[in-house]
Amino acid sequence: MNYEIKQLSIFVEDKMGELTDVTTLLSDNDISIKSINLVDSSDFGLLRVIVDNTEKASILLDKEGFSLTVTNVLAIKIKNRIGSFNKIVQILSKNGINIEYIYTVDSDTYGVFIFKVNPNNFTTALDILKNENIEVLKQI
Repeated sequence: MNYEIKQLSIFVEDKMGELTDVTTLLSDNDISIKSINLVDSSDFGLLRVIVDNTEKASILLDKEGFSLTVTNVLAIKIKNRIGSFNKIVQILSKNGINIEYIYTVDSDTYGVFIFKVNPNNFTTALDILKNENIEVLKQI
């Protein structure tokens, strides 16, 4: 079973219309955005996107001149209640797994905690979470 969620990390300039260029390209090519997170600095942004067709999106974005990488991330389904997120963080920390970055997708009943760990620790993190009966998602 493959639990590696493919995330696109797209470098975007900090200028009007850059985000629209990415989302329009994806939408016009029938690619659904499942999760999106934009982190900015003074000159550029890093757009982290999970889509329903990573390969097609990568090819299209590259063809349009966007610089991007594909990263494996984990996605954990958590209940929308106080302490759910903390439980996951504690389990990983207790087992020596460092979370490099995180973001969430949320609804009224549950959330999805998306995070990256060092690629050398990916399988270990997955095994730890599954042994703790944490619901690891194969897709978002």
